[in-house]
Parts: sequence; structure tokens; C-alpha cells
Amino acid sequence: MIQITNNMIYNNINNELLNESTQVYNLQGEISSGLQINYPQDNPAGMVNVLSYKNSTALVTQYNSNVSIANSVGSLTSSTISNTMTVVNQARTLAIEMANGTNSPANNQAAAKQVGQIINELTQSADTSYNGQNIFTGNNLNTASAYTTTTAYYTAANSSGTTTNVNYSVYTYAGTDTNQNYQITQNETVTPSLTADAIFGNDPANPSGSPMTKSYTPSGLISVLSLFQQELTSGVYQQNSSAIISGIQNGLNTMTAAQATIGTVVQRLNEQQTSYQTVLSNISQLLGQTQDVNVAQAMTSLTQVQNSYQATLEAASNITSLTPMLLQYLK
Repeated sequence: MIQITNNMIYNNINNELLNESTQVYNLQGEISSGLQINYPQDNPAGMVNVLSYKNSTALVTQYNSNVSIANSVGSLTSSTISNTMTVVNQARTLAIEMANGTNSPANNQAAAKQVGQIINELTQSADTSYNGQNIFTGNNLNTASAYTTTTAYYTAANSSGTTTNVNYSVYTYAGTDTNQNYQITQNETVTPSLTADAIFGNDPANPSGSPMTKSYTPSGLISVLSLFQQELTSGVYQQNSSAIISGIQNGLNTMTAAQATIGTVVQRLNEQQTSYQTVLSNISQLLGQTQDVNVAQAMTSLTQVQNSYQATLEAASNITSLTPMLLQYLK
């Protein structure tokens, strides 16, 4: 026969009260934090999954941030090229119109002024920045200007066959040839922009020598436009018009190719951004299923445990008051 002692009764009561008070404490903590896993001991296997989901979220969030920045740069690059193509098309139209020999000196001067405005727009576009960093100067992000200028001359002939040296500005790319890259997956990087020389062209500095000793035919778009402007001013454009028109058209072709390249990159970035948004949503759902508490259910459980705790207290009070008499009777 097992002998029941006071200590056994008290210990059982204390253990039951401790167990129920612990449940109350845990449920209150879950409701307060909104989490059913606050410490590893709450659910070791669940905590491993929680950490895995959080690590995945951090990694995908970083990649998604890179995609977002690259997408902004790519979109800015695309819109800049599109705007400059509109301006260059105006220059091409003007070059064709001014190729006839019936323009007056005043018309030439007015056209030259218009070309000067186009050049200014192109150089400003070449200095386009995102968050204070030039997007067209390669990895030399803090370059103040994408181009430096020097003077060259081109030997042109007027309508009577007399040659003259036309001084004009040569635009030389000042950045680096290393494109800005962004890592968007573990094994993939993208280039959302191009260097200015790949869009607007480039010519060497001092191509006529220093001092200038030889005629130089420019190939970079902005340099071609500068020669166009000065030939209009000097009244010798008509004899070199075909070369200028060809140079402008080549510049447009280069821009068209650059626009296509960037368009492909932006499309890839849009697809990846959509994919990451789906991935982050799925991870968030899994994380919530693993660690988030069902508040309504937890509140119900808390009420039940609190009632049980009160019932245990009342029962304990009754038992402890009767125990001395019961034990005395059993003697």
C-alpha cells in the first residue's frame, strides 16, 4: 500500500500549477509577439526553418534591390537614348535641308545656332546621372563630364573651289571602358547602361596635332556635329554635306543598336523583378505558416488554461484545507 504524504500532495499541486502558469506565460508571449516560435527551445526544428527562410529572404531581397537599381538605370539609359535620337534626327533633317546651295548666309548662321543647341543637348545627355553618379562613364562614376574637348581642323572647299581650314571641337570620351555591372542572381550580372563612346561616339584628343598640322575627319557623332556647325558658319558646308549627313546617320545607327541592347536588358530585369516578388511572397507565406501565431486560437487556449489554473487553485485550496483532517482520519 502506497503511503500518501503531505509533501506528495503539495508537490503534485505545485507541479500542476507551475505547468499551467507556464502555459499561460507562453500563450501570453505568443499573443504579444504574434509568434509561436520566439526561442529555439520553443520548436527546434521550426526554428531551423525560420532561420533558413529569413536567410533566403535577406539574399533575395539584396538581389531584388540590385535588380531595382539596375532597372532604374536601364530605364533612364533607354529614355536618354530615345530622347537624343529625336534630337539627332532633327540634326539629320537640318543637314539634308542645308545641303542645297541656295541658303543665304543668314540661313547658315541660324542653322549653325540650331546645331549648337543640339550639341549642348547631346553633351548634357552624355552627363546623365543616377543618384549623383554618371551612368555613361563606365565604372568611373564621379567623372564630372563624359567628354573633354580639343580643337582640330578640317580642310574644306567653298563653292569656288578655294580651300579653307575649318576649326571645330573634337569630343574625346573621358570615362573608362568598363561598364557598370549589377549582380542579379548568384551566377548572373547585367549591364544596364553603356559608356558614352558606345552611344555618342569618340574621337582622339588633338587629332590634328599640337600645334595643328593636318586635316582630320571626325567619326564621333558630337564631333561631326561640331564640324557641321562650323562649316555652316564658314559657308563651306555644301561641298562636305554628304560626309556630314553620312556621319550623322552612322551616329543614329549606333544609337539604334545601343537602344536595342538596353531594351533587352530592361526586359530581362523586369522578368527577374517579377520572379523575385513571387519568391519573396512565397517565402513570407512559408515563414508565416511556421512562426506566426493564430491569435484567435491562442486567445481561446489562453482562456482555457487560465480557467484551468483558477480551478486548480480552488481545488488546491480545498485539498490543503482538508488534508490534515483526512490524514488524521486515516490514522
